[in-house]
Amino acid sequence: MLEKSIEQLENNYWKEESEFPTNLVKRCFEYRKIKLSELTIEQIRLLISQEIGIEFLIGIALEKLELNIIAEGNLYEGDLLDSVSKISNEFWKKNKFELKQLKIIIEKNKETIKTELGEKEYERISERIKASCQHRI
Repeated sequence: MLEKSIEQLENNYWKEESEFPTNLVKRCFEYRKIKLSELTIEQIRLLISQEIGIEFLIGIALEKLELNIIAEGNLYEGDLLDSVSKISNEFWKKNKFELKQLKIIIEKNKETIKTELGEKEYERISERIKASCQHRI
């Protein structure tokens, strides 16, 4: 699976347009063509934030967060964690195992998150995760 791209895994090939409406759409178009194993933290963060290929990217994102809870793409420290914590409740309802993993990773790294990102950011992330868990794991 890691040697395939999102477009290959989804069997959904976007038609190339001569002009993209925004740079964001252009980047998403390009990132969907990259093998999962070659995606950077920034590319994973961006695709997740745009709800593209999450079912294929969540495991990779969790591995990255396990290694470095404040892993960052091009925005700020912890931007990958922020994007993952904003994944819709609908996704988490279907992916309870991954949600449980995320909760464990966050709990294990609670002090690092508070120290590096601040108490308020930790609280925001925790609240989003709690909201996702209301359907019970």
